[in-house]
Amino acid sequence: MRVGASARARATAETIYAVATARGRAGVSVTRVSGPNALEALRLARAMETSSPSSTASTSRANDVDGRLRYRAFVDPNARAGEPPLDVGFVATWRAPRSFTGEDVVEFHGHGSVATQRALLDALGTIDGFRHAEAGEFARRAFLNGKMDLTAAEGLADLLDAETEAQRRQAMRLTANGTQRAMYERWRDELMTCAAHCEAVIDFGEEEDVSGDVVERDVLTRATALRETLRKHLDAPARGEMIRRGVRVAIVGAPNVGKSSMLNALAGRDAAIVSPRAGTTRDVLEISLELNGYKVIVSDTAGIRETDDDVEKMGVARALERARDADVLVALADASSDASSDAARDALSTVDVTGKDVITVWNKSDVIDAARARELDARVDDITRRGGDARVVSARDGRGVDDFIATLARVVARKCERTSVEGDDDDALAVTRSRHRVNLTSCVAALERAARRAPVPLELRAEDFRLAARALARVTGSYDVEDVLDVVFRDFCVGK
Repeated sequence: MRVGASARARATAETIYAVATARGRAGVSVTRVSGPNALEALRLARAMETSSPSSTASTSRANDVDGRLRYRAFVDPNARAGEPPLDVGFVATWRAPRSFTGEDVVEFHGHGSVATQRALLDALGTIDGFRHAEAGEFARRAFLNGKMDLTAAEGLADLLDAETEAQRRQAMRLTANGTQRAMYERWRDELMTCAAHCEAVIDFGEEEDVSGDVVERDVLTRATALRETLRKHLDAPARGEMIRRGVRVAIVGAPNVGKSSMLNALAGRDAAIVSPRAGTTRDVLEISLELNGYKVIVSDTAGIRETDDDVEKMGVARALERARDADVLVALADASSDASSDAARDALSTVDVTGKDVITVWNKSDVIDAARARELDARVDDITRRGGDARVVSARDGRGVDDFIATLARVVARKCERTSVEGDDDDALAVTRSRHRVNLTSCVAALERAARRAPVPLELRAEDFRLAARALARVTGSYDVEDVLDVVFRDFCVGK
């Protein structure tokens, strides 16, 4: 792991502490201490069977450093005689390197009131060399001490933020299984082997068992195969990224076709203002749903039409922007008007739908006659036969809404389902962040240069292989990592 020794020393020289559980009223609160002098925190832990403060430190340090919970009173070492303890609870201690951070760690498990948390933190702050931890600092120290790589750290952050079952499963695969790290390391080993073969020909090409043909016969073949594998991962749907942030669904169409009513039907509440007046929605309104374990972010957008109203123009522009950013488009039309369907089609004509799923929905089925209903049912059947998705609904009385939600859930699951790349673990989820995508793109670019069939000096091929390997190493944090640490850990909560 290429983290400078001076950087590691600076980051781990101090002993840090923080509440590791959520702040506020709770049954239990955990306060964590980590660093070279963490065992000094045991001065606050008094064995319940003795009232002698002088015996506390020696008893605790002799017996408590094994990770087991022990019942203790939490005391302020500077309190006046006769003062009651700060709290009572359990203390657990781990010696380096057998801890989450790889350092000496002490944890206080006490009652979760604001007052007891504050009192314990204040007492810890009186110990020389102790300071309050910054956001993500415990996990950062775990990385610096080799307890996890950056993909595992990112998985831990995702686990803390997980709102859906799919997010939880993905985060646990990254955090616990190490499948993503193993895949990147396997790719990197392949690149370093190619570089080593090039250098062997450079240094020993005149010897009988080291032929220059090894580059054409072995190295370029292996490099080309790896390049194609990485391209497939880059070109595949951004499944890992979508699971993390949520699948973005935009409801688009002409004014007054019921987009806000549809949003309310999906939300199960009056999230948006509904009015018969066209152009009521001027800005984008979002709700967050969970469908079949996946997070879905649904956007209600302004009706798309030509207008002279400057404010409405801004709403239309934002609607088109949200449609371009969406993973799934719900093209909503008025079931009673073919002109509305034409308007929805015209609206989508300005949006690149490549890679997007489009669900065509006719709303207001409660106001159409039987002949019109049969006509729309025929259109739905035709779209379905051609592999598309379409539904007829009434957001007002709920007719067909459940079928639409089931269709939307199926489309979301299809976008997030595993897409196997031959030779790699489906669970590895190579691209879960834009940082990964940037480095994979750099790796592929270097491989493009290294795998050229045209005459290229072996020295340049070897260097390109090293550059490609370096780009992959940045993903896991085994090379040039100091410049990305703040990015990875800045969104962690304090105490983790």
